[in-house]
Amino acid sequence: MRLTDIPSVSSVLNRMESLSKLSENPKSLVSFPDVLEREWNRSKAQDSLPVQTSNLNGEGISLPFPEEIGSKIPVSFQADTKNKPTDILGTIESIAKAQGMDPNLVKAMVKAESGFKPNAVSPKGAMGLMQLMPETAGSLGVNDPFDPEENIGGGVKFLKGLMKEFKDPEKAIAAYNAGPGAVKRYKGIPPYEETQNYVNKVKRYYKDFSS
Repeated sequence: MRLTDIPSVSSVLNRMESLSKLSENPKSLVSFPDVLEREWNRSKAQDSLPVQTSNLNGEGISLPFPEEIGSKIPVSFQADTKNKPTDILGTIESIAKAQGMDPNLVKAMVKAESGFKPNAVSPKGAMGLMQLMPETAGSLGVNDPFDPEENIGGGVKFLKGLMKEFKDPEKAIAAYNAGPGAVKRYKGIPPYEETQNYVNKVKRYYKDFSS
C-alpha cells in the first residue's frame, strides 16, 4: 500500500493542493487592469471578422437582441430572481450615484444590453442586465450575475474603469461592447457595424432618459 492510499493522508494532500491553487490565483487579487487585459485578449478574435462600417450619426439603427430563453438560465438563479423583485431603475440610480457615474448613461446601456431583463442570456454567454461575461463577472466580484444589484454594480464598476482608461464616453461605450483592446488598436470606435450601432443606440437612449 502506498502512503497516498491512506484516506486521511490523501485528504490532507488534496486539501494542501487546493489551498495552493487558491493562493496562486484568488479572485480577490484580480485588479481592474487584469480585467482589461483579459477583455483585450478576448477581443483579439474579432480582428478575423469582416470589417463593416456605418454612419455613426445615423438614425433608426436597430441592433437585434436575441430572445432570452428561460432554459438557458440555471434553476437556482431563476428561483433567486423570482423571489427577489427589484426596482431596476431605482437600483441603477443608487448604484450609479454611489460610484460617481451618470445614472442616465447606465440606464441607456442597460436598455441597449438587455432591455432591462435581469435573466437575459446572449448566445455568447453574456448574462444579466449589463450582459457580463462569466470571466468578467468573476473578476469584478459578481457572484450571481442574474441578481440585479450585483450585475449592475459590476457593470458600472467596469464602465467606470473604461471611462478612466479612455477619458472619452463614446470610446468607453465602444470598449464595453467590443473590448478595450479593439478600441486601443483602432484608436477610437472600432469599424465594427455591431459596435457602431451599439454606440448609436446608447446615445439615443441616453438622450431619451435625459430629456
